[in-house]
Amino acid sequence: MAAANPAESLREEISCPICLDHFTDPVILDCGHNFCRSCINRSWEWSDTNFPCPQCRKRSRKRNLRPNRQLANMTETVKNLSRCSFRPKEENLCEKHEEKLKLFCREDQKAICVVCDRSQGHRSHTVIPIEEAVQEYKEKIKMHLEPLRKDLEDLLMFRSHEEKKAEVLRRETEIKRQKVESEFEELHQFLNKQKQILLSRLEEEEKKILQRIRENVTQLEEQSSSFTHLISEIEEKSQQPAAKLLKGVKDALSRCQKMKFPEPQAVSSDLKMDFELGYPQQLNKLVTKFGGIDWWMEYGRYAVDVTLNTETAHPEVVLFEDRKSVRWEDRKQILPDNTERFDTDPCVLGCEGFSSGRHYWEVEVGDETDWALGVCKDSVRRKGRILLSPGEGYWTVALWYGEYSALTSPKSPISLKESLQAVGILLDYEAGKVSFYNADKKSHLFTFTDTFTGTLRPFFYLYLYQSTLKVRPMAAWE
Repeated sequence: MAAANPAESLREEISCPICLDHFTDPVILDCGHNFCRSCINRSWEWSDTNFPCPQCRKRSRKRNLRPNRQLANMTETVKNLSRCSFRPKEENLCEKHEEKLKLFCREDQKAICVVCDRSQGHRSHTVIPIEEAVQEYKEKIKMHLEPLRKDLEDLLMFRSHEEKKAEVLRRETEIKRQKVESEFEELHQFLNKQKQILLSRLEEEEKKILQRIRENVTQLEEQSSSFTHLISEIEEKSQQPAAKLLKGVKDALSRCQKMKFPEPQAVSSDLKMDFELGYPQQLNKLVTKFGGIDWWMEYGRYAVDVTLNTETAHPEVVLFEDRKSVRWEDRKQILPDNTERFDTDPCVLGCEGFSSGRHYWEVEVGDETDWALGVCKDSVRRKGRILLSPGEGYWTVALWYGEYSALTSPKSPISLKESLQAVGILLDYEAGKVSFYNADKKSHLFTFTDTFTGTLRPFFYLYLYQSTLKVRPMAAWE
């Protein structure tokens, strides 16, 4: 039967009856029917002697496949004409067969036409009507949209919360900045006033000393004149004839004996100003607490008040009420076994976490003989035995069996002339350094150099029962 239109008829003429697709390397059988060479070979794959035609079933005694070059050329020409056609192409037509896309292939995840469905490439695939596929995927999209919308809502809420926190931080920073500027301005005014007082007193002291020196000089000038007059008189007497020399010589000699040099009171040129500078209370505290202005400018201004985190403390480690001191008791407290808590080694971490900047704090060790101090990663393992080394996320110094050492791998001994009473710890995150100091002598002990990632926290380890460590308050202006 003739096809409905010439185009459809032409497509049928250049389509293989087996794969229903355009001919590829077409061959003609003895019966006159044409097939793709690969399709007919697959069809005859299990035949040894008789080879039937898939269309008319007429048998051939041997494989007699003659290439049909004329049909191959016609197929290629039709393909080119189809590609070069100037008529508008409908959007939902199959590019290969120009049929409407009415089906959906699950395996290939694309829309196909009915001809594609009958072809070799889709014959074993699961195919459903395109309307069902659209409805199915709309429902799946809806299911995925709900959690995405919820996540977006949470993100927007979190962003709003963070923006509020940033605004609060900006306000607090501005208040503190104004306070610092005000305090230092007051300090500058005070120091300028003290400078003027010192200069004024220095000038007064200079005037007093110069006055005493001038009085001494005047007295010495008068006395030197008397001595000059007497010397001239005696010299003249010694040149007189014998009779005249002997007359009154006893009186002249008596006056020589009486003329003594009365030493004037010595005047020192040293300026001795016995008065106090009167530094304000805040400056005196800084000088006393941080070992001088140089130490304060280098380290003290990075001081932080560290508090101990109860959620991380080992059950036998007892925190004092102020959370500045910790003791290792030989009794186990009943505490929740949360993921943050150390369960084997007597350790505790600080509440503060540092991921940037410089931070300095001090810990009093007193006469305790076994301890370790420093910083560690917030992500360190809390359960089971721990190994204090940089490779495990710990940067610490320790006193163990009477020896001070930095717990590197292997450990590095620290030689000290006298025992430590307090340890200063300076974390410089960007520089990748953790430095330790004798907090009382302000002398350097050891510096770790590494590359930091994530949050670091103060670390405390007690080796002996009843031993105690105490964090020093570091508020510079308290």
